[in-house]
Order: sequence, then structure tokens, then C-alpha cells
Amino acid sequence: MRSSQLLRPYPQFTAVTIGNQSYGQSIYHALQAKLERRFANGFNLLVSYTWSKLIDDVGATTTGFPGESFSGGGLQDYYNLKGERALATFDTPHYLAVNSVWELPFGRNRKFLNRNGFVDAVLGGWQLNGLAIFHTGVPLQLTTASNNLFNYGGTERPNWNGQDPTRPGSIESRLNNYFNAAAFSQPAPFTFGNTARTIGNLRGPGQANMDLSIIKNFVIHEQIRLQFRAESFNTLNHPQFGLPNVSIGTSSAGVISTQQNKSRDIQFALKLLF
Repeated sequence: MRSSQLLRPYPQFTAVTIGNQSYGQSIYHALQAKLERRFANGFNLLVSYTWSKLIDDVGATTTGFPGESFSGGGLQDYYNLKGERALATFDTPHYLAVNSVWELPFGRNRKFLNRNGFVDAVLGGWQLNGLAIFHTGVPLQLTTASNNLFNYGGTERPNWNGQDPTRPGSIESRLNNYFNAAAFSQPAPFTFGNTARTIGNLRGPGQANMDLSIIKNFVIHEQIRLQFRAESFNTLNHPQFGLPNVSIGTSSAGVISTQQNKSRDIQFALKLLF
């Protein structure tokens, strides 16, 4: 048995696993606003905005949001949870969603080209839908390449010299140097780093995405319809970059090497509704 094992709270156990442990605190405040308007000629608009702040003192969740990622480092000092109090790893202060539906004003019983027969079959019954989402990035949690705590657990964080680690410019121009890694250093052995669990002004890339779809309904009978759908995901083909490497002491610290979303995806479908 190693001598350090004798210094543990329960030295007779070499490994203890706890599932679904309950500990820590969290606090969430938000301002939520929604604007919904139904215009004439079948145009509907829904705008939702959330301004929020989430603080906790627990480690990151193991799942996260579908299609997104955030820093996943654990706690540094399990015996001082007050020192772990910081912005949650999935804190998202600004979130804007815009959803619209437009029943195009052409064809039978519409404002323009109010005709039956061929005109309605070609131009009537079309519907255009759109969904756009914009939100800020999540705060980063920095770790060290070498853990010199020697405490059988806990994620060591680096020391911060107090300089602003953010860099100006677009994300594309900072892929190889997203933040100033030189502002952080490896702590001395057996010491905790002074960097907070997450850094509020040092965040990963945000998200800006738009999905569009167009739908056409063909009336075959009173209770039978054929629906044609054309859907486009990531319509603008805009890349959503992943989080940078946050391991201080590695050559890739501050480098973004992943992309979270896929390229533009277009799909077509036919549905028979009865």
C-alpha cells in the first residue's frame, strides 16, 4: 500500500464508486420574453428571447445538449465546494429563437390568383416555414496537462496571471489561437490553481443556425391529401465550431479542431394524409 493511501479519509478502501450522488447548489435567474403575431394572408411569427445566468458548484453533466458540447472537467477540491462556485458549464446568457410560418397567398380562396383547377393545383397550398436560432457560447473550464495535486482525484486548474485571455477577431481567424494560453501556467506541485472553475468572459463559439422548409398540400379527396415536403437544415451552410482545447501545457491549448454541426442537408418527402 502506498503511504499516500493512508492519508485518505477511508484508507481501507482502494476504490469507491458512487452513482447518482446528490450534492451541490445551483441558482438560476432569467428574463424571458415572447412576441407572437398572426398577420394577414397566413403569415405567423413567433420570437422568443431568454436572458439568463446559471451558477452552480458541481461538475459538468455527462450528456449536455443534443448537437452541442461544453467543457467537461470536474471539480478541483471536493472538500471546498465554495471554491467551485462559478458559472455553470452550460450557462447561456443570450438565447434567441425566431419561428415563422407563411401560407403563400396564391390559389383558391387566397388573395392572389384565386382560381380552381390547374392554377390552384400548381400554385395553391404552398407553405413556407423557417426556424432561426442564435445564442452565445458556453464558458470554458481550463485544466492542466499534468495533474500535480496527487490527491487521488480532482481536476487541477492552472494559475491565471490576471491578463485578459480573450483575443479579438472572428472565430475563423482564431482557430489556431482562440484564446491567450500564455496567460495561464502550471501550478506548483501539491497546490491548487487559482483559476475559477469557469471563466465568464472566456466562452466557446456561439451558434447561429437557420432551417427552412416548404410544403405543398394536394387535395385528392375530401379526407385524403398528398403532402410534398422539401426541408433544408443548416440552410446557410454556416459552420458551428466546437470548443477549443482547454488543457494548459499542451501544444494544442487554445486550438479549435472540431465542428459541431453538419454541412447543409436537404431532404424531400411525400406523405399521404387520410
